[in-house]
Amino acid sequence: MRRVISIALAAALLLAFAPSGMGALRGLSNSTLHSVGEAAPAGLTCSVKPSCGTGEVGIFRMSSTSNAHAGTIGGSAYGNVVCCSGAAGLGTSCSGTHATVLYLSSTDNAHVGTSGYPTQVCLSTTDPTVVCSEGGSCGYSQTCLSTISDNSNAHVADCSSGGYSIKVCCYAGPVLPVGGVAEPPDVAGSGSGSSSPPYAALAGAAAGVVALLGAGGWYARRRWQM
Repeated sequence: MRRVISIALAAALLLAFAPSGMGALRGLSNSTLHSVGEAAPAGLTCSVKPSCGTGEVGIFRMSSTSNAHAGTIGGSAYGNVVCCSGAAGLGTSCSGTHATVLYLSSTDNAHVGTSGYPTQVCLSTTDPTVVCSEGGSCGYSQTCLSTISDNSNAHVADCSSGGYSIKVCCYAGPVLPVGGVAEPPDVAGSGSGSSSPPYAALAGAAAGVVALLGAGGWYARRRWQM
């Protein structure tokens, strides 16, 4: 009889901890889906073409779509233009709300890099946010402007399958929530700004349940022996 009571007590304690653990897991799952499953917010669209269409802005020029040198919009006559649209007041100003897309060794017939060269290629907007970065892939809210062969003394190519492995990616548009360009998904659900999954809370709850179950078993054995 005592053993039955102890098992019932342990089961009741397990049920008491289960809702909080399951709720934390649901929060993790929903936040992850929010981060990777939703469509990217409306923002920048870019492509390489002979000339930019209505509503598009030329960001810089390439001598070819692969293994190319680069030039600025005003300082080069190259016939392949990186054209972008989709953000308010889009331009190439290096002041105000802007980000540096690439650095060029000169305004024409240039090698490119992510720093060090004297000529900046910038992306500007009247929207509140513009961010550019380089890496192996673009974030879900970013678009690819070009690819580069290295971080310095590099050639440039478009973003097709024949491009280089380093992608130059930008976002311009509204301020993004956590889980956008660079932030991990917020799964804490506490409003504290923490973005780490609640593994510690889950582990603590699990440890508490295990300890209580062990205590219940010890009590049952002691009572049975008495």
